[in-house]
This record gives sequence, structure tokens and C-alpha cells, in this order.
Amino acid sequence: MSRRSRPPRRLLTLVACAAIGLAAASCSSSPKTKSSSSSTTTSSSAASSSTTASTTAPSTSASSTSTTTAAGSGCAGVTASAGQSQGAAGTITGTIVLSETAGATCPMTGYPALSLYSSGGSSIPVTMVDGLSVNLGGPANAAPSSVTLSPSSKLEFSYQFSDVPTGSETSCPTSATARVTPPRSSATPAFPLQIDPCDNGTIRVSPLYAAG
Repeated sequence: MSRRSRPPRRLLTLVACAAIGLAAASCSSSPKTKSSSSSTTTSSSAASSSTTASTTAPSTSASSTSTTTAAGSGCAGVTASAGQSQGAAGTITGTIVLSETAGATCPMTGYPALSLYSSGGSSIPVTMVDGLSVNLGGPANAAPSSVTLSPSSKLEFSYQFSDVPTGSETSCPTSATARVTPPRSSATPAFPLQIDPCDNGTIRVSPLYAAG
């Protein structure tokens, strides 16, 4: 009968110790933890408001008519006064004399204009017509020419109107004062003038001429 050979005891002991050591190592190892970091990015979109201020300056187109004469004074010192008047067959004629009181020299050419006012200061409607229809003779019936108003020389013009009502008119308003606006000058101060033009206040005037 054969006899099994047993491994040496020392070898068995070493094997057992090795097995125990592996088990201990396995028990002492701890599992790894996976760390995850989450980063939150907040995107703040700030709306930028761009304001464009467009300022448009008002365009003012000033259209002015200069009344300054060659003397550069504007003839601000012109005054007027009523001259002689006469009437015949419903047609009234008269003259108005212009003077210069501010020491300026004022060249003028053309027809003046008349403005009429009541005793209360209200404006009376007037229709101006250049040129006379009656023959007064001399410069009153001539074409306009260049004349000069100065402190040493006066100018005048003739006027003409009808005092007979026409159409639906039953009477014609009578003025108490008047103003004259010469060519290239501002209106004169008011002066006494009592006239009553009919036919919608129609007044015909001559050109300015040198006073006789």
C-alpha cells in the first residue's frame, strides 16, 4: 500500500498566511467616490438702450421788405398834412404834403398809399388806385419820377374820390384822421383828414412830386 506524501507543514502555513493576507487587503480597500462638479453659468443679457436725439431747429424763413432809402435812414421822420381840396360834380380832389422832420434825405419814386380812420380810431376800408382820372395838370397827371424829400424840400401828391354812393351804398363813412405810407418808407403819424370816399372807399392818387 502506497503512502501519500503530505506537503511539509511549513509550506501549508505559508499558504494559509498568504490567503489570510489577501482577504485582509480586500477588506481594507474602500470604494472610490466619483465627484462631479456642476458649474452654473448665469448669462445676464443687459439690454442696452441707444437713444438718438434728433433735434431739428425750426426753419424760419424771414422775408422782410426793407424800407431803407439811399440815405439809409428809412425816412422815419416823414410827416404828412392835408393841403387844399375842392369838389365838382361829385368828384373831390385834394393834396397832401409830406415833410421830413428827422434831418434825413429820402429819395422816393412812385405812388403813396392812404389809410383812413374814424373818430374812434377804427380803420375805414379803403381801395387804392394809382393814377388820377381827372386832369389837374402839371406833375399830378405825369408819370412817376424820382424826387427827394429832405428837411429843406417838401413833396406832395394829389388824390381823387367820389362822394356819391354807388350800388347798395346808402352813405359813405367819413374819416377823422389818416396816415400816408410813401414808397420805401413806413407810415406817417396820423394827421387830421376828413374825407368820405364812396364806391368801397376808392381813392385814386397821383405819383409823388415836388411841392410847389
